Amino acid sequence: MFLCQPLLEVLAGRGIEDIDAFLKVPSWNDLPDPFAIPSMEKAATRVLSAVRNRERIAIHGDYDCDGVLGTHILRSVLTGLGAAPRAYLPHRDEGYGLSSPTVHRFSCTGTDLLITVDNGINARTAVRLAQRLGIDVVVIDHHRIQEQADTTAVWSDAFCGAGLPAMFAWALALKAGWSDTKVERLLSGCSPYAAIASIADCVPLLHGTRTLARLGLAEFSRSRHKGLQELLKTSCTDPSQPDSRDVAFGVAPRINAAGRMAHPAEALAVFEAALDEEAARQSVDRLNQLNMERRRTVKAHFEELAESVGTKTPAGLVVYRETSPKGIAGLLASKCVEKYSVPSIVLVPSTIPGVVVGSGRSVPGVDLVETLRPLGDLLVRFGGHAQAVGFTMAADRIEDFRQKFAQSMDSMARGSSQRLHAEAELPLSFVNRHFFDQVLLLEPFGEGNRPPAFSIRMAEVLSVRNKWARIGQGRSSVEVFCWDVPVTEQMKGDFLVEFYGKTRILRGFSPR
Repeated sequence: MFLCQPLLEVLAGRGIEDIDAFLKVPSWNDLPDPFAIPSMEKAATRVLSAVRNRERIAIHGDYDCDGVLGTHILRSVLTGLGAAPRAYLPHRDEGYGLSSPTVHRFSCTGTDLLITVDNGINARTAVRLAQRLGIDVVVIDHHRIQEQADTTAVWSDAFCGAGLPAMFAWALALKAGWSDTKVERLLSGCSPYAAIASIADCVPLLHGTRTLARLGLAEFSRSRHKGLQELLKTSCTDPSQPDSRDVAFGVAPRINAAGRMAHPAEALAVFEAALDEEAARQSVDRLNQLNMERRRTVKAHFEELAESVGTKTPAGLVVYRETSPKGIAGLLASKCVEKYSVPSIVLVPSTIPGVVVGSGRSVPGVDLVETLRPLGDLLVRFGGHAQAVGFTMAADRIEDFRQKFAQSMDSMARGSSQRLHAEAELPLSFVNRHFFDQVLLLEPFGEGNRPPAFSIRMAEVLSVRNKWARIGQGRSSVEVFCWDVPVTEQMKGDFLVEFYGKTRILRGFSPR
């Protein structure tokens, strides 16, 4: 497949040798065999048995985008198989994952089979309690294993928390003997939700996850689901052809806003409105309201946080925010990473007196789970991914934790691993419609497959309008969005520009 030289240099720099395989339009056959995932066969057999024997099935999801969409996928396929599963999404104040009080509630409603989605792999105590109460448990999870629960577990870190349920749905359909046409219809229906979660969550967009996300992006324009249509309409620059930036900065934040500012059930309601256009509109309007509230809240609290940090930032930042809501702790940590370029953790009060909740975000090259593991004696519980973690700890251990976390970061070169560098030089004469089409072939962009970044040398700013600037080089020019780089007219030098889908983002400038 033909690509211009700058894009070839980008792929070569990323170690991609088979360019044709990386760029070709994927098919369902390009996905890995779902039964190759450990315990998939055993779990699918158990769930199908429960469906056929009319057992009472409950799904325990999570309050974020990944958990909401994974729950929707699993509930959809079980309903298609003839079951009537109960979907349960915890409020953020209940804490992450399966808990003993929740298990007791499932027991009181006569649950026979409990399936956890995007949680459960480390819920050893809660799973053991469920088993003692006569509830069988199947775990579908992708989080880093700390203390694995002793039960049937479909686990893989190659997919996000909704990607695994999509693969599980495929396995159920195959095991149930569905026709090829019916299986493909199932995958077409599941893949848009898996795509949203894959782009939103901190999992590398490579291999099977990238294939699933690309298939899902292609299905957006074909979906007739009223809730999804309404969500895309209000979230995307071009709802007929959404890209990964639309998903990451438009769709996913609205889904997450429900769990951050209210209850995740309000996000799930959007996907329950498959045929009802009015219900879909009302549910999406509610997500829009919650998302606006989330943005205002984060802005106000981050301004206060930045004032408290001051000018001297440690190699690993820990901030305790007594007045910040629990739902925005992770967002505040993300903004700390953007501003200070160091792994950052934001602590907020828990609903339990004397206990705080922490959300951490990292920089490329720093695995937060492995960083926190030696500090485990200071924590009540923790878990997550390399780039994002959550934990609880006693409030009186905050200062000790702050010092030890900063010390653990001291040996690493501050900021060196996360600075964005040009992957190739790009003459602006190359930038035309054909070039943009080629960039889209690298989609979806996100963790593990970042947007290509180019150096545009000996260029100048021709005009500035709001946060947009037009830079020129000879007779060619391109409009860029000025993310956090101040620009003025007549600036001359080398520009670092990131091509994120249909948007060009100015990331750096060196004067000449």
